[in-house]
Amino acid sequence: MRGVEYIKPDKARFDLFADTLPAFRSVRTEALYRYWRSRRADGLPRRSDIDPSEIKSLLPYVLIVDIYRDPFRIFYRLVGTAVAHFSGLDFTGFFLDELSFDICTNEDLIKAYTAVCDKKQPGVGLAFTQLSHHSALDVEYIICPLVDAAGQVSQCLVLEDYVGKKGIESPRLRLARQA
Repeated sequence: MRGVEYIKPDKARFDLFADTLPAFRSVRTEALYRYWRSRRADGLPRRSDIDPSEIKSLLPYVLIVDIYRDPFRIFYRLVGTAVAHFSGLDFTGFFLDELSFDICTNEDLIKAYTAVCDKKQPGVGLAFTQLSHHSALDVEYIICPLVDAAGQVSQCLVLEDYVGKKGIESPRLRLARQA
C-alpha cells in the first residue's frame, strides 16, 4: 500500500504487571492471561503446563518464543496464523534481530522481553497502526513467562490481538519483514 503512513513506533508502550488485572482492550489478551495464570500452581508455569487444546480459539493469535541468553536473543518458535496474516509474514523460525517491525522497534521488544524474563512477570503492550493519520488498528499483546526445570524463564507464551477502530475496515497489513 503505497503512500500509507504506518506506525509511529514512539506511540507503542509496554508495562509489566503482577497479580492486579490490567484494563485489557482485547478479550483474547485477557483470556490468555487468565489461562496462563490458571496454570501457575506453585510458581510460574512451564511449557509442559500449557495445553493448546484448552486455548484452541486463541491459537491463531498465539506465539511461542524461545529466550536465548549470552547474548540475549528472541526466537519465534511458533507464530499463529492470524499474527502471520496481519503481519504480512510468517516469521516462525526467525530471531527477532532478523526482522523489522513497523509497530514498535526491535529495541523496544528486547526491553519488553528482558523485563519479563528478569522480573518473571507478565507484561502487556499496546501499539498503534495509522492509515492516513487516523488510528486504524490497535495491536495489544501480552507476554507471559514460562520457566524451565531450573526456574529460569526459557520461553514466553505471547498473544497479539488486533482491535480495529469502529467504522474502519482493517486490511491485511505488512507490519513485519525480514531485516
